[in-house]
Amino acid sequence: MDLSLSEELHLFSQELQRFLSPIVLQDLAKQVDFVQRSSKYQANELIALCVWLSQEVASTLLTQLCSRLEASTGVLMSPEGLNQRFNPAAVAFLREVFTSLLTQKLCLNQSLSAHMTSTFNRIRILDATVFQLPDHFAMDYRGSGGSSNTAGVKIQLEYDLLSGQFLNVQLGPEKNNDKTYGIICLETVETDDLCLRDLGYFDLSDLQSIHDKEAYYISRLKLNTRIYIKNPEPEYFKNGTLKKQTEYIQLDMTQMMSDLVPDEALEIPEAYIGQNQKLPTRVMIHRLTDDQTQTRLKNQAIREKKKGIIMKDKSKCLMGMNVYITNTSPEKVPTEYVHPLRWQIEILFKTWKSFFEIDECKTIQKERLECHLCGQLIGILLCSSTMFPMRQLLLEKKKQELSEYKAIYMIKDYFPLLFQAIAVGTEELLNILHRLYQLLKKKGRKCHRYKKMTVFDILGVVYEKMVKHRQAA
Repeated sequence: MDLSLSEELHLFSQELQRFLSPIVLQDLAKQVDFVQRSSKYQANELIALCVWLSQEVASTLLTQLCSRLEASTGVLMSPEGLNQRFNPAAVAFLREVFTSLLTQKLCLNQSLSAHMTSTFNRIRILDATVFQLPDHFAMDYRGSGGSSNTAGVKIQLEYDLLSGQFLNVQLGPEKNNDKTYGIICLETVETDDLCLRDLGYFDLSDLQSIHDKEAYYISRLKLNTRIYIKNPEPEYFKNGTLKKQTEYIQLDMTQMMSDLVPDEALEIPEAYIGQNQKLPTRVMIHRLTDDQTQTRLKNQAIREKKKGIIMKDKSKCLMGMNVYITNTSPEKVPTEYVHPLRWQIEILFKTWKSFFEIDECKTIQKERLECHLCGQLIGILLCSSTMFPMRQLLLEKKKQELSEYKAIYMIKDYFPLLFQAIAVGTEELLNILHRLYQLLKKKGRKCHRYKKMTVFDILGVVYEKMVKHRQAA
């Protein structure tokens, strides 16, 4: 059934009420003993401070937090009184809210899948973002550097590019291993899923497992991984048995890169990866421009200094190219689509630090830090859960493609309005969502620059393009 815009937004407003109304939050807070007695400062006020008012709880002065809390809710607290409310029960409550939103799948029915010609069930994007903390957090949030006194946080996230659903989330110390989390995420991979993974998760056994589940992967290849092709003229023993050592020919990656000019690409449709495993796959090699190579080498030098390691000269030479592997066919994912698809890994995390300042932290108690982290994760989840239905509505009603980057900050600007409207009721919330939709329709469209492909282009979604030409100097 093709619902009207008002009907669609009404369903969405009911969903937000179902999860985030003051009554629902209060019941949840009682379950984790955050609310034990009558107090002005209740569950709704904690959510307001840590989520809706977009406060950087870990870096803003307590006096300033008290001021903004009073201005928005009428609740007046002393700085020390507020500080004491950042306690283990508050952390447990915020985690429960996040888990509830995550597991009950807010707005699950909004997906691009009905509009795409692709055969993928989900496009699963897995990546992590890390940031440093003051050293006194090292006991609870151990950093990944050589020193045991450094502190850092790592947030692992896997989400579906089609529906916007967060599939797996983990918050922990920076030293947590990416590969271990990649194995955990394998448990929920289903037939026809497409898994996009960055280098930190590279593991041939994992890729084989994805293939065995009749799912697909696109992954960057570690530069020290061996690539082979079948030998067209292998040798045989006199009895006709194949000489195993002649079955494959190892490719010289350094030579292959030198044969390419900057920004040139090469595809090997039938290759085999790994000295022992010989994973059959499709390989795409792209030589970077000189500027891109220099930027990558500078970043590598910073990593080496931080972690006290030295990369071999051969590996540094190979940093001048990107190598991707995939078990998709050229018909499903043409070569020129691979890099734009993989780039989606970067986009969501880019907004986290730009708009949510999740990495801002000063020397505070652990529980206040964790309230900040949980609150910001809830905010990010709510932004995503709002953005994807709005993207779907703009596609259905106006054939427009919404810019994820623009939409995130516009939705975040609406957080205080959404907070007030949820407290009033569904109709008021519906009015605010109507306003937000009109804003996104007028100001949130994605601009096409320099012929770069968007997700809609890759998926074959039909929509009206808004092309922005480069202005003359």
